[in-house]
Amino acid sequence: LLSDPAPHSTGTPLQDRLSLRLGSLAALEYVRELSGDEARVLRGAIGIGLAQDEAVPLPRQGVTANISLDRLDLDAWNTVFSGATGVNVSAGLGRAAGPRPAAQTEREALSYLPNSMAIRARELTVSGRKLHQIVVGGGREGLLWRANLDATELNGYLEYRQSLGAEAGRVYARLARLTLAPSGAKEVEELLEEQPASIPALDIVVDDLELRGKKLGRVEIEAINSSAGTGVREGAGREWRLNKLNIRTPEAQFTATGNWAALTTSDAPGAVAQTNARRRTQMQFKLDIADAGEFLMRFGMKDLVRGGKGKMQGQVGWLGSPLTLDYPTLGGAFHVNVETGQFLKADPGIARLLGVLNLQALPRRLTLDFRDVFSEGFAFDFFRGDVTIEKGMAKTNNLQMKGVNAAVLMEGEADIAKETQDIRVVVVPEINAGTAALIATAINPAVGLGTFLAQLFLRRPLIQSNTQEFRVTGSWTDPQIQKVEPKPAGKSDPKAAEQGVKP
Repeated sequence: LLSDPAPHSTGTPLQDRLSLRLGSLAALEYVRELSGDEARVLRGAIGIGLAQDEAVPLPRQGVTANISLDRLDLDAWNTVFSGATGVNVSAGLGRAAGPRPAAQTEREALSYLPNSMAIRARELTVSGRKLHQIVVGGGREGLLWRANLDATELNGYLEYRQSLGAEAGRVYARLARLTLAPSGAKEVEELLEEQPASIPALDIVVDDLELRGKKLGRVEIEAINSSAGTGVREGAGREWRLNKLNIRTPEAQFTATGNWAALTTSDAPGAVAQTNARRRTQMQFKLDIADAGEFLMRFGMKDLVRGGKGKMQGQVGWLGSPLTLDYPTLGGAFHVNVETGQFLKADPGIARLLGVLNLQALPRRLTLDFRDVFSEGFAFDFFRGDVTIEKGMAKTNNLQMKGVNAAVLMEGEADIAKETQDIRVVVVPEINAGTAALIATAINPAVGLGTFLAQLFLRRPLIQSNTQEFRVTGSWTDPQIQKVEPKPAGKSDPKAAEQGVKP
């Protein structure tokens, strides 16, 4: 380690040259000005893992770096740097920084970091995550870092503004592709859970996002951390505002806004709110569907539905991060309206809940002449209704599916976490155009299925004699079908006879 004062004349600020060499592994050289209370870097060069003929010359100004390693752990280098200077470069990305130095001292410490850089590594570790076969070219202007990156997991342009004092950090990214394997997605979830106050604002667009092996298409995210850099005490008033979450594929487009905030409770009016350790995600969403079958196939649910276009819209919330859907605490409500599609013949074990909606198990219990409508998969003109969710229990009283020869009406509940259901299914034949007009009428959730059927049978008594009713219980993979016999004529409230049949 050499530090040589540079020759100077009267009136010229005193300078020194600082050199550090670690054999053939690394060479660092800085020219500093010593006139102030702290040494100020004027220019410098950093070379790590280079061949003998790849020495990095001193630039005219600023600091340049050329790094070529098999493995590069930026977290470890940051630990060394923060230990020497008190500045944690990755603090804004969720790593604990410890006591923050004064802003002036922090800026002086950052002057030792490169303004321009070229990095090549077979494996690079940053904020606990690993990137492979990576090439980086970028630079720094003050607290703003810019880089073009190409790696196995991603490709594109990235900007990162480090947080400083009251100034919040920000990540801006425009990526052609990004792949998050299950392990990488889990690390992101852990980061969100552990350090929500220090994560910077996000403005990210990915043209091709792959998450846990599922290709999500183009994803746009804009989020603001209202507590980062605002001096909010730990655990109090934390809130992430999700201004935009757009996911676009050729088959559908998902748009959402929401927030992720700490739960607060107070024991009495006027008491100081206490913050719960867990935070709740709340989201308002809309899903415009161009092809329901292709959209489900994108998420690994193949050959369940053919065609189908429409929309789902509503709001949902759960305890935990935006990336971790917690079924036992899930709540909300949404409306679904999909037209012109067909449930295909599939194993209910694969189709899950959609296997129940497909109604393949009903043909054994049907006595009308439209049995083939269900046996090969139910083709529908529309599928619509309203669903409410409370603590993971989804409920409806007005689901409707209209086919060519029959309509199917449903009410009941399904436990999303346990994958069970208790659903009343009513199959109504279409006898004439008048019946079709009645079935095409949307069932108001305030009225429900019972009142709707009473009105329908009052107007068209012939329909009641041909209507068949079933109760679907058990698990999604092995639904139990019971036919409910009609009430005997002349009795006001007989107990319905049920015949248990396992499909």
